[in-house]
Amino acid sequence: MTKKINILTSKLVICFLMLFILLGCSGGREINDLEIVIGMGVDKDENSENILLTAQVVKEGEMEKSSGSGGGEGDGKAFWNVFGTGKSVFEAVRQITHKTGNRLFVSHNHVVICGKDLALEGLQKYIDFFLRAHEMRPTTIILIAEDRALDVMNAKPETEKLPAMNITKLVKTYGFTSHFYKVNMKDFASCLMCGTRAPIAPLVGISQDKDNKDIYVSGMAVFNNDKMVGRLTEDETRGLLWVLGKVESGVLLISSPNKQGKVAFEILEAKSKVIPEVKDGKIVMHVKIKGKSSLSEQTTAEDLATIEAFEKMQKAQTEAIRQEIMAAFDKSKELNADIFGFGEMIRKKHINKWKSLKDKWDEIYPTIELNTDIEVKIQKTDLLKKPVSPGKEEK
Repeated sequence: MTKKINILTSKLVICFLMLFILLGCSGGREINDLEIVIGMGVDKDENSENILLTAQVVKEGEMEKSSGSGGGEGDGKAFWNVFGTGKSVFEAVRQITHKTGNRLFVSHNHVVICGKDLALEGLQKYIDFFLRAHEMRPTTIILIAEDRALDVMNAKPETEKLPAMNITKLVKTYGFTSHFYKVNMKDFASCLMCGTRAPIAPLVGISQDKDNKDIYVSGMAVFNNDKMVGRLTEDETRGLLWVLGKVESGVLLISSPNKQGKVAFEILEAKSKVIPEVKDGKIVMHVKIKGKSSLSEQTTAEDLATIEAFEKMQKAQTEAIRQEIMAAFDKSKELNADIFGFGEMIRKKHINKWKSLKDKWDEIYPTIELNTDIEVKIQKTDLLKKPVSPGKEEK
């Protein structure tokens, strides 16, 4: 009898505990009580020393009502840019509740844009909230505005209902040109914590065409520690990506063998290998790159489908890649910013020698040398073997 009572008691205890375990949504928040944020911008308030936070909130019910082209007109737009100020980012976030009536839900936030004034001052204290908040994703993209972040957030695209989503899509298409690449909060913070590798982030600006404002990526912002010290142009950025092995595609434009026109090649594949050499106090970074390309366009009537022409064009592509790499390397030495992560490569390859170098890396970096070994092969000429020229028919 005692045994049965014990079994019954155990079952009752288990059932009682299950009531609490199965109440998994007890701390949940109703969708109607959420202000879903998809993009955030941080600036200095022009009227004070406070932080000005811009949060782009999805307007409930307007996504379906708004027109399929652009962000909608008048009150029918699918988003709401709401502003808050405070002495810290977190305080500014909470101040926004005075306008929304609800707390911000940032789990769906895609992008954080920092104003140029903050970047020049130093970003460490301004990005802490975005790395610490438990609802924020470490994969959130970080961007630097050429001027103010709120201006970028206010620019309405022609093909997207939500400006923040348009910015995200724009950055994610970097692979088509390899003139910039996306950087998330986690990667940016990792570079900051590394101590030797210089963080970089895409620069975004606004172009005005009559009444329309378009967002574009103008290059990459370069940081020394957490302060912006310069920028990379499109070609310099791709020079960096050649070394890092992150070139996905793009166009290489060279002169034709007879110098009478231009030839455009699509980058099909790019691989890189970097070997650091430390000898007698001298540091040389050996970079080996192998690439494949496709002849996509020519502006000359010259027959380029010959072995001799291929050899000349492959050599010209090799030189074009080398120039892009050296432009990026020279800019990094000018800014004294190790954007390539050469210091980390030396640490992994020569850990004992790195111990004597790391504390003086800022002094050493401008003195290192770069040796490039580049090989490019033309894989195909697409649909044409010979150019379409007057009086010449392709056989």
